[in-house]
Amino acid sequence: METFGRQSSTVLTTSLRVVCTLGTPVIEELSYDEYLSTLPEPAVCAVVGLEPWSGRSLLSFEVPALLRVVDHLLGGSGSEQQPDRPLTDIEQSLLRHLLTRMLRELSYALEPLGRIEPELASLESNPSFVQAAAPTDPVVVARMELVIADRTTAASLCIPYATLAPALERLSRAQDDEARALARRQAAERTQQRLTDVEVDVAVRFKPLHLPSGAIGRLAVGDVVPLDHRTTAPLAVTSAATTFAHAVPGTSGRRLAVLIVPNP
Repeated sequence: METFGRQSSTVLTTSLRVVCTLGTPVIEELSYDEYLSTLPEPAVCAVVGLEPWSGRSLLSFEVPALLRVVDHLLGGSGSEQQPDRPLTDIEQSLLRHLLTRMLRELSYALEPLGRIEPELASLESNPSFVQAAAPTDPVVVARMELVIADRTTAASLCIPYATLAPALERLSRAQDDEARALARRQAAERTQQRLTDVEVDVAVRFKPLHLPSGAIGRLAVGDVVPLDHRTTAPLAVTSAATTFAHAVPGTSGRRLAVLIVPNP
């Protein structure tokens, strides 16, 4: 919601030609009836649809602040002295255009939860007549300070929890899936690191020789057993009875050694 406040401040400043700030929102969770009871009198609620999400949300302002906004839009000074009356049709038309621009920024603010297209449905001068939710339904409220030039007033955005719930569930599932995928990658990396430290038995073998059991039984010390392994053929390098390389015998200093060669 900080994005909404920051971008809306730019929209207001460029539209009214005075420095405006929509402060960092303070998020609360209330019942819908509790929210309505905290709205100032008189107040105007912009009823907003957040397609494709269901339900209606409310963007609320104090009437004197909106009249000052209209005064600035028409080239006035936006003085503190404003008439005590509802908005006229012309004033509502001017505010609709400005609020529509602000609502475009709301789509960027809520983009982490999903792609939405905010649409201004109506402007209501009596918030109690707006049935955005049942009185006891939970709502998420973002309270903000609206500063126009040197005058501060209150503003708020109310979104029913039922509207947010499907998007929050999808976000939670995506985060859980990402966390599980990260845990699997980390486990695979740890396993790979551990495997590089594991010692295994490696043997260099000649080609196996098959002898009758009788010949094996007659073997004695000093007998010569000819191997059926050509001198030009490489030896098999094995581990756990699996051949994974081939080598030729030789020496390395005073030690016997083998040189790994391409597979035949």
